[in-house]
Amino acid sequence: MTRRAAALKHFKRVDPHFHRATLSHHSSLPVRLPEKRTRTALFEAIVSIVISQQIGTTVADTIFARAKKACGGRVSPESILKMSPAVLRAAGLSGAKIKTLKAIALTVKRGKLNLLSLKKISETNAAEELMQIWGLGPWSVEMFLMFALGRGDVFSPGDLGLVRAMEAIYGLPKNASRTSLLAIAGKWSPHRTYASLLLWATRDSKGQNFTLVTDMKAG
Repeated sequence: MTRRAAALKHFKRVDPHFHRATLSHHSSLPVRLPEKRTRTALFEAIVSIVISQQIGTTVADTIFARAKKACGGRVSPESILKMSPAVLRAAGLSGAKIKTLKAIALTVKRGKLNLLSLKKISETNAAEELMQIWGLGPWSVEMFLMFALGRGDVFSPGDLGLVRAMEAIYGLPKNASRTSLLAIAGKWSPHRTYASLLLWATRDSKGQNFTLVTDMKAG
């Protein structure tokens, strides 16, 4: 049984309402979760996630493309460290994001963070290691665990898109409490990443680009 099939079977058993509410999006789920397999891909992923803080996906993609071009077509610790803040600002990055990217790049270059090694440790330990870097908070780390490391049981209660989707599906009051969200999401474990993908899909289908709750203030 594929991970997708196992997840859908689990949702149908433990949360039939969620299963029915997201039924039209089941076929859009990937059979396997995305996973970056090289240091270069992992570093590009974390750079992209930092850029995505506080802004929509389309704008984030544009800024990432500009930053990659400024880096000579290859986003790496060396190219990020080489770029002046002025060049990165011209690409559309805030001062806070530049500070975070420089901190990540320096940590990786000095060998204090091995992105490939994160694949071998628990989600909790990986999160703790990443959040030692300035500007990397829960949301950024959760996105990295989901979309770069391919971890299957990640839920981000600070993501406004997920919050709004759950409010709509379960009839929750606006700005539902973290406790109530985690209680619902707990039923989906160990497939909370797939549940998150379904929640985001319900928002996208209504033309609602989800807003991201961020880890730091824009600078």
